[in-house]
Amino acid sequence: MKCKTCGGEMILKSRPRLVAVGGLMVASVVIAFYFPWFWAPGIILLLTGIYLLSWATLGHGAWCRNCKKFSLS
Repeated sequence: MKCKTCGGEMILKSRPRLVAVGGLMVASVVIAFYFPWFWAPGIILLLTGIYLLSWATLGHGAWCRNCKKFSLS
């Protein structure tokens, strides 16, 4: 598979694993409701989880080695 931006090689990651890890990272923000000092790490994990979920769904789990992007098509 070739990158549409730069023509480089695309790396395929496991989509179910990306969805599982992203979902757990998004769900981890719930801990901050019980322990307020976890808000900062919870927000970082939330944003990272959203990125992984979007990579798994919109990017089809593919990542370009050269331009470090995932294609949205």
